[in-house]
Amino acid sequence: MAEAMMVQFGLPQEWNQFAESHPLFLERFPNLRVALQTAFIRKGTTSEPADLVVFFAGRLCAEDFMEILLLCGNGYGNGAMKILRGMYERVVTARYLHAHPEGTDDFLDFYWVDRHRVGQAIQQTFGEAALPKEKFEEVRTRYEEVRERFMVTACKKCGTKRLNYNWSKLDFVSMAHATGATGGQIVNAYYIPMQFIHSTVPAILAGLQEETGGGLTFDAGSQRETADMALITAHNLILNVLDLQKQHFKLDALDKPLEQCFQDFKEIWTRNGEKQQGS
Repeated sequence: MAEAMMVQFGLPQEWNQFAESHPLFLERFPNLRVALQTAFIRKGTTSEPADLVVFFAGRLCAEDFMEILLLCGNGYGNGAMKILRGMYERVVTARYLHAHPEGTDDFLDFYWVDRHRVGQAIQQTFGEAALPKEKFEEVRTRYEEVRERFMVTACKKCGTKRLNYNWSKLDFVSMAHATGATGGQIVNAYYIPMQFIHSTVPAILAGLQEETGGGLTFDAGSQRETADMALITAHNLILNVLDLQKQHFKLDALDKPLEQCFQDFKEIWTRNGEKQQGS
């Protein structure tokens, strides 16, 4: 019987390199953990839909940050960038609905537009029998109830309308800038990560390297520089998330932990020789 191949999850060599390159980050990481626990490991009651979105979007961002840290610690900078894009979208959405809670119903009700699109795609791909009829009819009914709110003008001249691709009539970049300082992360957290998500020339080039004497080969090595960029930006964003939790829910208990985390951020990335980014 052939000997089973040993599969190892994680790259110890990269862990060691990360620890050597980011000692202060690892030393101060417990402070961030305390702040995250203060913000998200708690009980509360609310009747406001915006509160639920702000809290749970923030909680998802905390998970995004941990996933990014895991990838960066293993040298997978490109993968970290892919998660960073989604994290930023959640931060912007939470920030926007904090400032404009009247938009929360649209955010929540667009769920039925998404479910209807997915249901149609399943039926078109696998046949109508792939979905229980009563289940899809329920989705269709809810979709028809909210559909008109998400119609936008496709042609001003003829007045033709179409279903919007998003819950808000603002495009994402405009929404990001409407949140204030969070919009200042649009390049590092949105445009650059976008290159790693989609099937683009930059995405291909990011995985290639020139061979000596000409020619190209796939670069199977770690992406440490990209990992550092992703981690700095994600660190910045998770502090943004914590600050929003403090503001939105008036969490006085977060005052001191968050103050410490902001100080840590400045010291960590200054000592690592990285350009600091505004929060």
